[in-house]
Amino acid sequence: IIILLLLIPLAMIKGTIREREQTKETIKEEIANATAKDQVISAPKLHYPRTITTNNNNEETHIYEKANRLDFDTKVNVETLRRSIYEILVYNSTIQISGNFIASDSLCNQKFCDLQFEISDFKGLTSIPKLIFFNQEYTFDVIQDDYNNILSTTIKLPEDLQAGDNLDFHIDLEVKGTESIDFIASANHTTLKMESTYPHPSFNGDFLPTKRTITDKGFTAEWSVLGINTSNAANSMAVTFLDPADPYLQAERSTKYGILIIIMVFVAGLLVEFITKKKIHIIQYAVIGLSLALFYALLLAFSEFIIFGLSYLIAALMTTIALTLYFRGILKNKAAYLLGIFVALFYAINFVLLQLENFALLSGTLILFILLSTIMYFTRNSNIEKEEQPQKEALP
Repeated sequence: IIILLLLIPLAMIKGTIREREQTKETIKEEIANATAKDQVISAPKLHYPRTITTNNNNEETHIYEKANRLDFDTKVNVETLRRSIYEILVYNSTIQISGNFIASDSLCNQKFCDLQFEISDFKGLTSIPKLIFFNQEYTFDVIQDDYNNILSTTIKLPEDLQAGDNLDFHIDLEVKGTESIDFIASANHTTLKMESTYPHPSFNGDFLPTKRTITDKGFTAEWSVLGINTSNAANSMAVTFLDPADPYLQAERSTKYGILIIIMVFVAGLLVEFITKKKIHIIQYAVIGLSLALFYALLLAFSEFIIFGLSYLIAALMTTIALTLYFRGILKNKAAYLLGIFVALFYAINFVLLQLENFALLSGTLILFILLSTIMYFTRNSNIEKEEQPQKEALP
């Protein structure tokens, strides 16, 4: 019953963690609105009008031709912005976009066309993008509507252009954003090379990199996507820059083991009772459980200001010392220190479980099995006999 009641303070602490995390998300959105949001960069396309005659009626339509080859070469520098106690990851990137188009029959009939591509947030542009096309330099204009943020420039096509000719281009782009960057692969063959000094990337999107190298000094990654791979419109190559020291993520993971810690300490208390033949009162168990629950509030409070590992050590030491002194007052012998050692050991086990993300469930289940087996061993000779109650004589 005490363990079930302790779910209430644990749930309150989890609610506090979610509330603080939501505050961080709100601040991140404010910073993104003031600087630049997550960026999505599309593949350049050629756009031009074309007149089609049907039933003696001329209709003008718009043609969009995708690139034959498209290469993104990106260097990303990640920085941390701080507001109050919250830290938000932002980045500055230098992007070189190069590739070629294959001239079609309809394109050969044009003298001019527009080269266009989209970027999700124009606030992220730190310089005016430039295009090199047939040794001519062009600058982009902004076309913005309710649905798209388009960069467009009008280019002059060669007069002797023939169908099947290569039209090479190169674009220099500098973009800043918040936490993630996404590239759209819509050419016949798209490659992406990304390099950064930030060592904690998360590769997501529709395609994962074909090559990657991650070290403490940063990462490099390469993608290669064929046009046939994007036939179902799944064509994004994205990287999210993670904050491994996010206190709320780690504190929330830690609270998932809260009941496990409480159970282990209560079991240790029962074993000490069997060994010392001294009883721990039910109210004292409740106080012990509340102290164990308060550990997670201490952990959250400290981790907002110092690194998680040190926060965990401080909160665990405070809780262990307080409980050891409490056990000393209850048991009045050296077994209290043994129980304090158990508490410290359980916190050490909990910290190890936090590091074993993939094996946390397996490890936690094995620990519970060992605890149950230990209880079975120490209670195997404890016989609980039901005393017979004397029958009351019937009143005449």
